Amino acid sequence: MNLSLDFTEEEIAMLGKYAVKHNISTTEFIKNAILERIKDEMDMEVYETAIKSYSRNPLTYTHASVMRELGLAK
Repeated sequence: MNLSLDFTEEEIAMLGKYAVKHNISTTEFIKNAILERIKDEMDMEVYETAIKSYSRNPLTYTHASVMRELGLAK
């Protein structure tokens, strides 16, 4: 699938310089930047859900207690 984006001449130059500096194509850079942004936002949603859950029930476990519970303690 193709996607069309409009950039100013300055933006195109800036993108091109960055891509050349990092030895990637402009297309690859833009694609990676967009996907990274989406993944960052998804990670933030997971973090916010975890913080809310922890706020409701702040029970935590030590590494040693988990290992014992799983029968993996030495």
